[in-house]
Amino acid sequence: MRTSETPDARRRHIGEAVWRIIRRDGISAVSTRAVAAEADMALGSLRHYFPRQSDVLAFAMQLVVDRTARRIEHLTATARDGAPDAQLVLEQYLPLDDERREEMEVWLAFVGATLADEELEPAKRAWDDGMLAVVRQVVASVSRPGTSSAALDLAADRLRALIDGLAAHLVGRHPALDGGRARAIVADELARLGASR
Repeated sequence: MRTSETPDARRRHIGEAVWRIIRRDGISAVSTRAVAAEADMALGSLRHYFPRQSDVLAFAMQLVVDRTARRIEHLTATARDGAPDAQLVLEQYLPLDDERREEMEVWLAFVGATLADEELEPAKRAWDDGMLAVVRQVVASVSRPGTSSAALDLAADRLRALIDGLAAHLVGRHPALDGGRARAIVADELARLGASR
């Protein structure tokens, strides 16, 4: 690691080292010693930033949340009328390119780890809350004005479950599902929601 890196850049470098270990060897292979070696830094330097293994895992998990949120914020900031394309927004949660595949593979490993490590729960909750808020905004933007909040909530829960399922199947390389098919399924669901306008 370059010593000229800022503390934030070092943290990201460490978080990305965690991702590489998870993708290569699985989440059970993540230890502070393994992360220090992968990040090419001394164990003491790693512990300066992350005193415990759960701290480095939680940060690496939050890194997925932050990167996804940044992409969605960029779509919103660059939208011509202030409202980003609903399809493109939802696609940020799907592993449709190398970057998002990496994030989703790591994310799914983290979700399993939260069952055994409650210290990872805040990052998982941040993802869940952020995703649900985005999905609710999408549903509200494509649904008929005056739709009840109960109907919007149900539609958002259904759309969220659809996105989660597509992401899991794409990561698992389901033989009947590829990126094009996943995009078509999302487009169909958005059209179905819009048809109720």
